[in-house]
Amino acid sequence: MIHERQEDLRNDAKAVGYSRESRASWIGSKLAQTTGIGVDQLDAVHNYMWLRILQNNAATPTATNEADHLAMHIVKLALLAETAAADGGPKAAMAAVMEASGTEVDPLLAQNFLRLASSSIFWMALDSAGSARVA
Repeated sequence: MIHERQEDLRNDAKAVGYSRESRASWIGSKLAQTTGIGVDQLDAVHNYMWLRILQNNAATPTATNEADHLAMHIVKLALLAETAAADGGPKAAMAAVMEASGTEVDPLLAQNFLRLASSSIFWMALDSAGSARVA
């Protein structure tokens, strides 16, 4: 009986996939790697990204330093892309980022995201089930 319940929990966890926050963090991490910042700053950006994701960008309206400033912009784009992808798939995510480029999100980050997102491997890696979705 206990073993059956544990198996059900494992299957449920597989069906749910990654949380919205985890998916946004993964997108943000890949995006941060495209910015050309140094390895020493990359850890700081990742830490600020998680803080902003977990606090839903509400903690501080402005960035506290350069790494936080970059994280703020990355998180905004990553959450937008993740939300659009969850609702409509990769094409919807790319369309949302293109539409927001220059107004809501930084155009250079948008360009980097679109380059990453144009590959089905990006979406396959993001998908917890491991199956490719058509970009």
